[in-house]
Amino acid sequence: MRKLVFAVAVGALVLVSAPSALAGPNRADSYYTVMCTDPTGADVVAESVDARAIEQGGKGHAIDLFNANHPGWSCLPEGPFSN
Repeated sequence: MRKLVFAVAVGALVLVSAPSALAGPNRADSYYTVMCTDPTGADVVAESVDARAIEQGGKGHAIDLFNANHPGWSCLPEGPFSN
């Protein structure tokens, strides 16, 4: 009986939390633009990144690692910007 009650409780929690988990981050919120300067000195827009990826997800560290492993390149996130 305990297993059945536990299974029903877990199932109810999954159903309640599923819509918010499936929604994911709202790309229309805020974002950063990663700007790079290549070895020739030209400015390059590398990508637009969801602000959560920079502020909470460690993407800033990934940019630092890219800079460390690509001599002559310099990339920095600019923003946050809002849509």
